[in-house]
Amino acid sequence: LGGEKRFVTIMMTDLRGFTAIGERLPAEDVVSVINIYLETMTEIILKYEGTIDEFIGDAIFVIFGAPVLRDNDAKRAVACAVEMQLAMAEVNRRCRENGYPEVHQGIGINSGQVVVGNIGSKKRMKYGVVGRNVNLAARIGSYTVGGQIFISENTSEECGQHLLRIDDQMEVMPKGVKKPLSIYEVGGIRGEFNLFLPEKVEVELPELQLPFPILFTILEGKHASDETHKGTVVKMLDNVA
Repeated sequence: LGGEKRFVTIMMTDLRGFTAIGERLPAEDVVSVINIYLETMTEIILKYEGTIDEFIGDAIFVIFGAPVLRDNDAKRAVACAVEMQLAMAEVNRRCRENGYPEVHQGIGINSGQVVVGNIGSKKRMKYGVVGRNVNLAARIGSYTVGGQIFISENTSEECGQHLLRIDDQMEVMPKGVKKPLSIYEVGGIRGEFNLFLPEKVEVELPELQLPFPILFTILEGKHASDETHKGTVVKMLDNVA
């Protein structure tokens, strides 16, 4: 048992909205969907020399930089995330083939100092990482919707912004943080990896002939606010309104 301080890049992934899907499916189908997803993603993570610390239900916790430290950990993490999002097309092809609903992945990445080593007790120990930068990676991931990759400012600096295609930037105030943080939505990485998600296209939403009223609550990460707001849907197309 014991650990050491180290600068690593942490990746947290999960299937967005999967809890709701899971409630509608038999338990064995839920496990089958998760296994299709994990099988595909594991191959990609190992290709980019990431260390899979844990599978947590439909989430994956990955370390780049431990146990082996390399000089391009952050870049490999981002390239890995882009390839993982591109591979969701294959995951969903297999889901459709088996009669399962499509699933969508969100990925959060953060770089920083953590304590890495064997944690636990003499009877049960595991290799892992602990520290605020692990929690921050999870928080960043919680702001994503399906198909998105969000990275922290630290990860952006480690990669070099000239190498990244940044599609969006936002300021967030995660729980336990004293001042707002900038996070970046990544659409691709140039250089040796040269991997890109499809460019975002502005969708022209047609106006509804009969707008309809809705009630909505605001989500903060995975938590719904207690307040309910009134609104009206005036334009809509597929899953965009």
